[in-house]
Amino acid sequence: MTNLYPWLAPIYQQITHAFSQGHGHHALLFKAEQGVGAENLINAVAKFLICQESQKPCGYCHACQLMNAGNHPDFHLLAPIENKDIGVDQVREINDMVNQHAQQNGNKIVLVQGAERLTEVATNAILKTLEEPRPNSYFLLQADLSSPLMATIYSRCQTWLVNVPVQDMAIPWLQSQCDEETSQILTALRINYHRPLSTLAFLQQGLMEKRREFLRQFWVYYIRRSPLELLPLFDKELIFQQIDWLSAFLSDALKDKLKIKTNWICQDLVKGIQQFNQKQTTLGLLKANQIIQKMRLDLIQINAVNQEIILLDGLTKMITDVFEK
Repeated sequence: MTNLYPWLAPIYQQITHAFSQGHGHHALLFKAEQGVGAENLINAVAKFLICQESQKPCGYCHACQLMNAGNHPDFHLLAPIENKDIGVDQVREINDMVNQHAQQNGNKIVLVQGAERLTEVATNAILKTLEEPRPNSYFLLQADLSSPLMATIYSRCQTWLVNVPVQDMAIPWLQSQCDEETSQILTALRINYHRPLSTLAFLQQGLMEKRREFLRQFWVYYIRRSPLELLPLFDKELIFQQIDWLSAFLSDALKDKLKIKTNWICQDLVKGIQQFNQKQTTLGLLKANQIIQKMRLDLIQINAVNQEIILLDGLTKMITDVFEK
């Protein structure tokens, strides 16, 4: 009764087998890449733990029906509210619920989404519960793979790393989900750093052509040395993807300059990169990559109202500090 993405099935089987053998851990930490469907895995584990039948998850018992309906009284969510860090009051509320008797006389589940967003005080508040777990209480913590967590969290959890799947597993799944040619799927998979769900969304939203148009306009910006040639093409909904498209192009340009022929993302733009590189220097490309990374970081950290200023500043710096006359 589980609909798992194929690359997640082996992890799910290992986890559920341990529980079936009586060796399951009370706190599972899932460190995952974006766009690989970790939520799908965690939800499946939660359904396994909440089901009260011998064959789990059955999908038919009262506990499964409540879970599928999204209103099981013994399933609790701890997550950022309005994009704010998870505070100590939220954790104390969860701790109180865990200390109570299960309303359905089964297991109690706490899903912690964005565990890296726990404040230091909130982390300390949840640690005691993780150290001294209540009977039939389980914590499922989800965190971004690249985000740091306090060592005390790691020490009290069983950690599962959910990485991007191998290409031979991702491509057949993507072929089953869309009608694109294999060459297009391969290109989209590289552009999206081998994240299958991100790749599927990229293809379904027609972003392949938008990327081409965006990078064509980057060439116009480069030739005319005018940020206003590229600035209007930035889309608030796609801005981080567009920054990644620029980053990939400039990163591959640097690889070309250094005679590195492997692990290119923009393999569909080799000729364009080589033409662009005729007037670039290695140090200049290093500087360009640094400018793009700073743009991305600033866009994450600074109020969205200032997005256009950040973009204009970065594009101007590349003209003045990088591109040769």
